[in-house]
Amino acid sequence: MEVNPLNVDAFIALSQDALGRAATADEVDGLLAISARLLAQTPGDARLYSARGGLKALKGETQEALSDFRHALVLAPTELYALRWMIRRSAEQGDKSGFVNFLDTLFRRWPGNIDAYAPFLPEILQTSEERLILVRHLQRQPPWRPALINRLSASPGGALFAAELLWELSEGTSGPTDGEINQVVGALLDAGQYDEAYQTFLVTLAPDKQMLSGNVYNGGFSAAPSGAPFDWAVRRQPGLTVTLPKSDGGKDSSSLSLEFLQTPVRDPGIRQFLKLAPGSYRLSVQASGDAAVLPKRLFWSVSCFRPSLPLARLAVAQGTYPMTGSSVTFAVPEDRCGLQVLRLENRAMTESWNDRYSGTIAFDEIRIVSAR
Repeated sequence: MEVNPLNVDAFIALSQDALGRAATADEVDGLLAISARLLAQTPGDARLYSARGGLKALKGETQEALSDFRHALVLAPTELYALRWMIRRSAEQGDKSGFVNFLDTLFRRWPGNIDAYAPFLPEILQTSEERLILVRHLQRQPPWRPALINRLSASPGGALFAAELLWELSEGTSGPTDGEINQVVGALLDAGQYDEAYQTFLVTLAPDKQMLSGNVYNGGFSAAPSGAPFDWAVRRQPGLTVTLPKSDGGKDSSSLSLEFLQTPVRDPGIRQFLKLAPGSYRLSVQASGDAAVLPKRLFWSVSCFRPSLPLARLAVAQGTYPMTGSSVTFAVPEDRCGLQVLRLENRAMTESWNDRYSGTIAFDEIRIVSAR
């Protein structure tokens, strides 16, 4: 084996090749001899200590390898191979604090490793005390926090783990962002984990938003939608202008207003997920109209989600009229209705210019209460 004694890069390449396959004992001993000569000439190169540590670990000399990896990280805290080895050893030895500390360093310098390590976090950090170690790092808002939450949300088990992290974060000063909450809640919904999704939504609500909770969240339209699945979702649609509060308080109106623009309307695009327990309920709506023409009708509906099962429908009147209440009762069945959807919709299946909507409809309140 010929290696220029001054060519550290060549030695690192040979070492990485040996570590990546079943190198013979003679090969490993030869590389260790070369490492001794190179370290005598360049003792400050962390890569050399890291490579030597890997070679010693390959021989089963764990303690000597540990010493080399630790020294490599003293010289260069972001030395990649040493970091990976120390992360694995910390996990195996039950040193969860060291494990998370090394992960923090790795993710800051080498964020591309998040995809590889994130799936194993739920298995390694199993207890609430162990998860709190990670939460303390997340509270410092490291640059890798959004990417980690995103990667965890890619699997049902990871999404549950991420939800627990968000619950803990919500109790501190660096609470979860709307984007993080929506990412995790959406992943839980996609996985059919409806109870966990709704609990995550409730637990992570900011104190000033908790008063908006109810069977219909923000049913009085007093706050701007957050984009969360259990909040109002408004999709921009052709043929109408939808107005909602832009901020809390102030002079913003507390209502949902739809102005129709003399065109066909196929779907108003307004919905909210609900989490109603089995039982009887009453859907109540406060609405007003101003020259409203609704050729294919307009109504609020409640249905089960996956599988879709209609539960209630409450029509919205045409014409001009002051704020008026209407209601309908319905029942949520015991089975196969763990999640529901509240929608504003119409009967239009296609966009026909014979069915042009015009005028304005405003809603002051949408409520669902027990009908017992």
